[in-house]
Amino acid sequence: MLGLQKLKNLVRDGLAILKRDKSLIEGTVYASANRRVVGRLVYTHHFPCQGLQEPKSDDDFGVSVQGYFRGGPSSRFQRDSGRRAPRVGLGHIANDVSLDAVKRALERAKANAIYDPDFHGFPRPEEHRGEARPAQAGRQTYRAYADPRLLSLTPEKEATLLADISWNTLEGAFRVFRRYHQRTKTAFADPDFIVSGDNFLMTERAALASTTGVQFHDESTIVMSLISAMVERTHSKGRGWGAESGLAGFDPGRAGEEAASAAVRGIGGTHLPTGNYSVILGPQAATEIFANLLLSSFSAGTLDFRLSIFNGRFGGAVASPLLDLYDDATHVRGAGSKTFTDDGYRTKRIPLIERGRFVGFLRNDYYGKKFAAQSDDVLKEKIGEGVRAYLAGDASHSGFRFGGGGGRVASHEPGISATNLFVSTAEPVSRNELLRRVKNGVYIGALWYTYPIAGYKAGEISGTAVADTFRIRNGKIAEPIRVNSLRIHANLRDIVKNIIGITGEPRPTILWASDEITYAPEVGIADVHLEAIRHDEA
Repeated sequence: MLGLQKLKNLVRDGLAILKRDKSLIEGTVYASANRRVVGRLVYTHHFPCQGLQEPKSDDDFGVSVQGYFRGGPSSRFQRDSGRRAPRVGLGHIANDVSLDAVKRALERAKANAIYDPDFHGFPRPEEHRGEARPAQAGRQTYRAYADPRLLSLTPEKEATLLADISWNTLEGAFRVFRRYHQRTKTAFADPDFIVSGDNFLMTERAALASTTGVQFHDESTIVMSLISAMVERTHSKGRGWGAESGLAGFDPGRAGEEAASAAVRGIGGTHLPTGNYSVILGPQAATEIFANLLLSSFSAGTLDFRLSIFNGRFGGAVASPLLDLYDDATHVRGAGSKTFTDDGYRTKRIPLIERGRFVGFLRNDYYGKKFAAQSDDVLKEKIGEGVRAYLAGDASHSGFRFGGGGGRVASHEPGISATNLFVSTAEPVSRNELLRRVKNGVYIGALWYTYPIAGYKAGEISGTAVADTFRIRNGKIAEPIRVNSLRIHANLRDIVKNIIGITGEPRPTILWASDEITYAPEVGIADVHLEAIRHDEA
């Protein structure tokens, strides 16, 4: 894999190419290199494969130039106004990190450039508003975000490590299966159990330099597990997962053991009648609700297009006072932590909800400057009262070039994304206390196919309970509920308002192809509508 020094040298030397171009007003050179290694698990007596498939790896690297150019082809606007307006464009070259690639990316950026009245230039050092210098910030956080052991792996050692992690994952599941067979006096070879899923190792490197004087470089590592276990003949399923920035604290057997344990506990699942229930969302289910669905309403793009459920409500109460929601890219050993944003700012903690109040949102530099140029009346309608001071008092810290769960990619413009999303509270309770508050209800451990029913603005959502779901009776976990037999149908506004308790130990949780890691606890919610799914529909 390409080293960080190679990328740093490339963007530094590439600036000279940009500065010689007379048509360029401002520009950035960005280079990235990602390596992903996946170990796929398939354990079942139904097929010959009995465990780990051959690890698969891929390297993604390239360079891009984003430029703000003078003049340009005449548009209707330009003809009517007598102006030749500046244009902005991105050019990308894949699988090449050379100065020739920078030259070609620059030409592509020119060819792709369009007039954008909402573009107001690239970040400048003075826009960092008195924070620590970039190099200092990088030195302070570097070791926390990248595991040197993962950075230095050869392909051979990488494959060996991933195999060890994967076999340990299976062994975690086997320990549960053995106990089950001992208790039930059945043969371990009974073809009931299926274990599947993936273990990931990912190394990510990126460097940025701009003609405006901003320079950053960064590298990070992630090790992850996403595991499912099934007891096939009983239609029982469980999930297990884990995510860390390095090997310290990562237990490869935990995901397998959790998935198998939930699958065994789910044997004999029954059906639940349609109705309104008090519900506890497990970490994975909470992540589906808060990250997959709710988070969109805190994106500057969603607010700008008036599609957020919180349009116009900045500073006001939008949720239970028990709820805190924030993104923290600086979290020590956070699996999604980064040193800098991909439009050129240092990362920081961004509060979104504090004690139930809407206090912040995610934005990149483009939207930060677009909002700053809009009138107070427009900002009030889109976001709410007091947002002008919020924009003026802070820079944009959520602009990332994420590629859909595959790290930073040079092919993208800086979009808007969270990194480490925390679902939290100032008044945490124990799991037993949360069960006591619910008393009689439903525990939902895993949701799938969660989606907005009529667009994000309406707030109506649906999702199917696919694993780890149980009745709660008298404050205790009771009988299991059959997988795929229950659908949540609720409104996000009601969900966040009706929170009755949040536990204090959030777990790093991953959704498939998501760019952020969500640190989710268990969340209790009153009066949630659950619909029974007939078996022949499941």
